[in-house]
Amino acid sequence: MSGLIVREIRSGDGEGCARAWRDAGRHYAAIVPEVIQEPDSHGLVEWFEQGIGQERDEDTIWLVAEDDGQVVGVIEAAVTRPTPDARWQLQRDLSRVRLVINALAVTAGYRRKGVGTALMEAAEERGRRKGATVAVTDTNLSSPLSVPFYEKRMGYHRQAVILRKALKPE
Repeated sequence: MSGLIVREIRSGDGEGCARAWRDAGRHYAAIVPEVIQEPDSHGLVEWFEQGIGQERDEDTIWLVAEDDGQVVGVIEAAVTRPTPDARWQLQRDLSRVRLVINALAVTAGYRRKGVGTALMEAAEERGRRKGATVAVTDTNLSSPLSVPFYEKRMGYHRQAVILRKALKPE
């Protein structure tokens, strides 16, 4: 990596985002195929470009990491504001402004080279500027890459467990 930059997503970034998304899908599908699939490549670039072209509110954060003009990673996050009923909720974080990391994907050749860290730090900084006092995300516990990344590299702590059960038809 000679010139990694993190910037706002823009039209034309769909191809790089699709590449990172497919690589992430391939990685996770190999680990938990019952939950994750590799996305269909047909129309994926257009799907990203359509999303990029849509108007977003000021609390949406969508960034890419670029190296020498090529998109090598993407992050999508949102600042979530407390709801009017937050004072009656059990979870304290629901009364706080939160940064919710919805998706992080880095192309296979750029993993473990600081791209994910740069994207996360940029998203966290933007979240702080918008008033976020806590950041949350989820990942698959079976991943040998993402769990250590979030816990050891980024300082996130396990807060909850998402439970899943496949329901058999009657």
